[in-house]
Amino acid sequence: MNDSLINHYRSIFNEIAKSHLVPDIIPEKATFLFILESPHTQELKFGAPVSGASGLSMTHHLFADRFQLPLGQLAIAAKNNELQDPLLAHVALMNACQVPLQKSAYAGSPIMDKYQKEWSLFEEIRVTNQKLSYSNEALDSIQQVIAGSLHKKLQKLTDRALYIIPCGKFAQKFSQLASVASPNWEWIDGIPHPSYHNWSKPSYRTAVDRLIALFSSTVIQDSQR
Repeated sequence: MNDSLINHYRSIFNEIAKSHLVPDIIPEKATFLFILESPHTQELKFGAPVSGASGLSMTHHLFADRFQLPLGQLAIAAKNNELQDPLLAHVALMNACQVPLQKSAYAGSPIMDKYQKEWSLFEEIRVTNQKLSYSNEALDSIQQVIAGSLHKKLQKLTDRALYIIPCGKFAQKFSQLASVASPNWEWIDGIPHPSYHNWSKPSYRTAVDRLIALFSSTVIQDSQR
């Protein structure tokens, strides 16, 4: 473990977070925690995870025709008391990494030019989800920074009864690396990231249908009693 490199990349993430951090949304009554990957332009714009097309797909699968906005936009509206609906209080959204890992998300920002050397490293971390460790010390250090941050966030929730759904290989990998467990949690495996209509693809249908049925029985039906 290279502590100096870890501290170096942690300081970079901390600086980026001053202007480009997308907050997690964790309502007090949340029963389902969806862990996503990293934010991009729509998430920066609205200040919530899955605020673009992926979030719209999640809305349609979880709520059918009840809402017409991406899940992140709904969640931030509920948090800000701009939308009153008891179902939304059950949904928590968390990004495994709270700042964008793609250079394109920083267009027009001084951050883009300041960290030119880092973008290729961040992008490699974003796409090499089959690797739990790297021989490259820089990549391994960046991964440890992200996993350490997720560990701290999950550790704060160990006393809460939650279904935890890491969506996609990136979220699944970093949930594993974060290594936090609780007897109050039930992990829902096999759910893809909702981008590219993945939740509608036949190859994921069994897992997604199981999630939707569980969500319906524990959230929607409870609210109707």
